[in-house]
Amino acid sequence: MDHYMNLLKLRMGRYPTVDVEVPIGVLFEACDYYYKKNDAIALIAGSTVNASANVDESNAIYISDLRDEGDSFSMLLVRGDPGRAMPSFVNPKKRTVTTIKSNEPGDVPGASSHLIVSKQEIAAGPDQGRYRTAMERTRGIGRALARDFLTSLLGRFSEEFPDRFTAEKKRKSKKEKPETVQYRPTVRFNPHENASLKNDLESGRIGGFKLVRGKTDFQGEANEPKIERMDVQLRAVIAPTEDVNRVSKLINHVRKALDAISFEDFKLELVDEGGDTIGSTQMLSVDNLGDGDMRYCKTVAINGLGAGVVECYDKFYDPILQFGKKVIHAEKNWQ
Repeated sequence: MDHYMNLLKLRMGRYPTVDVEVPIGVLFEACDYYYKKNDAIALIAGSTVNASANVDESNAIYISDLRDEGDSFSMLLVRGDPGRAMPSFVNPKKRTVTTIKSNEPGDVPGASSHLIVSKQEIAAGPDQGRYRTAMERTRGIGRALARDFLTSLLGRFSEEFPDRFTAEKKRKSKKEKPETVQYRPTVRFNPHENASLKNDLESGRIGGFKLVRGKTDFQGEANEPKIERMDVQLRAVIAPTEDVNRVSKLINHVRKALDAISFEDFKLELVDEGGDTIGSTQMLSVDNLGDGDMRYCKTVAINGLGAGVVECYDKFYDPILQFGKKVIHAEKNWQ
């Protein structure tokens, strides 16, 4: 089985919007604080973090190992997933299948993912203020889940130390009175664009987008004409830009304004310097829009692991950890 690292760029944020920048050290501090208390854990409902008491306690994500070093900060995320299929061994010669089970109460199938973050802030360009990140690609532990989990730890941390997280709320106009409010730090992972998106954007800038829906909505009465399929398309023309994230936010805004229509797919339309259409990107699912589409995320194959790799570790697996550290510092990976 091939193993890969997803290349991401971590960005710190805050909610609500306040006049303060959140240093990445706050994330490291919060993770370390709860890890040492054996409390760096969050329950999961469906595929998202949920604090409800009614959630299955075996469906959870937690930090199993942590390492703070000079130029990087690493954590091992472990996911317990009661909905995951049991692992099995197959003997093709004997035609036998052996399923691995545990009789220990609370044991569920699991997976782990190594996450390595550079402490060196990107100093210039569109990614200024972000941090290179390598995340082991693991089924069941995606960017969205990692983001929600770490944001939940930051939220708990800000509630436990409220005096550290007060700032003046950003004013929309000078007429508004200054207001000091509590805020909580947040974290996001932006994909490092792979060659596919780069090639698309090199052909031109984004000059619009198209939202598409195709669904059977009305079957009609028996023996009457019926609609087999209804296709709905919306095309928007925008000021040409190369900022994919801002276009994604705009698409989400349009979707919310037209929430009666459940759009299924979208594509970005490209224009040249004169504003003339020159093509479009591939059709993408809107389900992946909020977190970015991983088909546009650059990956690096983890070489030399051999046959001894397992699905879930409780401590760092050094070959994967060291590979991740090399990845975040190798300039060729980020070009």
